[in-house]
Amino acid sequence: MNRLRHRLRFLLMLPLLTLGSGGPATTWAETASEAQVKGAYLYHFTKFVTWPTSVFADDGDEFHLCVLGQDTLGPVLNALTQKSVGTHPILILHLTDPKNATNCHLLFISHSEEDQLPAILEAIQGKPILTVGDPPEFARNGGMIHFMRINDTLRFAINQENARLAGLKIHATLLQVGHVLK
Repeated sequence: MNRLRHRLRFLLMLPLLTLGSGGPATTWAETASEAQVKGAYLYHFTKFVTWPTSVFADDGDEFHLCVLGQDTLGPVLNALTQKSVGTHPILILHLTDPKNATNCHLLFISHSEEDQLPAILEAIQGKPILTVGDPPEFARNGGMIHFMRINDTLRFAINQENARLAGLKIHATLLQVGHVLK
């Protein structure tokens, strides 16, 4: 069991090895690296979250990974369409209206949507949608996983209670790697 836990922790930490360590002024390469890390995290999050079985009618149903707001992950997410979540092939959806998010399984909310965050989260409240976002204090303000920079490294905070209220179960391994909010 310890060997498996160490391997899973390594897999989750692997994206951090590709992130540039530049200062506040970031170059295009560092931005691309951050997008790659976020994309890898989004995919790995799906391996450590359990959705209610009722969200899929069939084993071959698509897993909807949605992006709301300015898409800073573009080509990185497109590569995920070659992957699957269990038996569910990944479909990337780019949304402009939060009302369309009700069919998502994972919803990435861009920093550009910071002012709209309360309305977005209200529109999907109680739905089994894993919310991941960039806006400041995202996980404290109703989101589930918040990307944040600490000492020029991309990290994430988890609000386990928000996930539980949406009917999602976050596995212990992910909780050990992220910063769990109390």
